[in-house]
Amino acid sequence: MALTFDDGPGEWTRPVLDLLDRYGIKATFFMNGDQVQMRPQIAKEVAKRGHEVGEHTYSHKNFYSLEKRLGVEKTKQAIQEEMSQSKEILLKTLGFEPKLCRMPHGYLRPWLGEVAKGFNYTLVNWTFGEDWLPIPKEKMAADYIRQIRPGAILLFHDGGKKRNKTLEILPLIIEEAKKKGLSLVTVSEIIAR
Repeated sequence: MALTFDDGPGEWTRPVLDLLDRYGIKATFFMNGDQVQMRPQIAKEVAKRGHEVGEHTYSHKNFYSLEKRLGVEKTKQAIQEEMSQSKEILLKTLGFEPKLCRMPHGYLRPWLGEVAKGFNYTLVNWTFGEDWLPIPKEKMAADYIRQIRPGAILLFHDGGKKRNKTLEILPLIIEEAKKKGLSLVTVSEIIAR
């Protein structure tokens, strides 16, 4: 099973890293290029601590909305620009190019695989996520725990504001996964199996 974190690096990234270290597990962080520009040291720290880094485009646009307004071709062009800009920033900051990309808002279209392939990316979504919703942490924890199973890719966020619920429920999810005998691995490790 994989734990993944989107929209960072942000103010919650270091607390998430510390928590993961306490449990001795690695996760996958899908970073926005603009956030890496703002917090390059935190981005470097994610990689230095042995976590996997993937791209999450430059500025986290809602490509569903963009497509409705501008059509497919202009959306495709915008995605290519966002990926190119973010890839350059990640390479400059981290010294390597990520191999994974997760689109903001789970944007997915039949032609998107070809665009990603042009950047040598494998597109990755998630099997469950809801930590951005305004729901009580008890319900959120229970919902995530119900989704724990082999091959699950759980979506959380280390970017943005008010991620304290995420930090509070993560230990419950990690402990439950371990009780079920699951290894917590990176997304690339799941893909490789």
